[in-house]
Amino acid sequence: MKIQVSLLRHKISMKTKINLQELIEDAKAYKQQAQSKLVNIFWLDVRNYILFLSKDEHVTEELTIETFTKVLRKLSLYKADFDFRTWLLSIAHNTTVDFLRKKNKDKGLFSEEKYVDFQDVEPSPEQIFIDRQDEEKLEKRLKKLPENYRKLIQLRYLDGKKLKDIAAEMELSLANVKVSLMRAKKLLAEKEFGK
Repeated sequence: MKIQVSLLRHKISMKTKINLQELIEDAKAYKQQAQSKLVNIFWLDVRNYILFLSKDEHVTEELTIETFTKVLRKLSLYKADFDFRTWLLSIAHNTTVDFLRKKNKDKGLFSEEKYVDFQDVEPSPEQIFIDRQDEEKLEKRLKKLPENYRKLIQLRYLDGKKLKDIAAEMELSLANVKVSLMRAKKLLAEKEFGK
């Protein structure tokens, strides 16, 4: 009886691995539904791991999105002989560690002894000009985005809404919002897109 149960578990495990590999291959082929499923399946694992490392609810969601953005961008590098969850969590780990190092480095720059109040300092004319150019570039790139991506960026980063609130407002699944937001950010970052 124990052998039969063990064999059954092994068959179920193998079937799950095969289905996961098929899903990964579809995601590598840029099939949106497969990418959404991957994000949905592993979202909580990645989110909880990042929360464990960062111990900061506020940055966890952004780091999780950043992790999945990297995963989908680097999916072609994934080799099937390596456990996908482990590969995914290693990207989450590196993303979080990089963030924490940068955060700690920035804290050191603004310690009490070195603090300077910049509120009274006026930006130079050059800085004002550069800031305007950057804003204009961003506005041009935003206008080139498809309407649904533009609205996602608006709701998330300009209005500061939570992902679940965006999903409810746009009548989309949470997974769809996450993947679409990753794609919108990726498009904004691409040099070719801004031309």
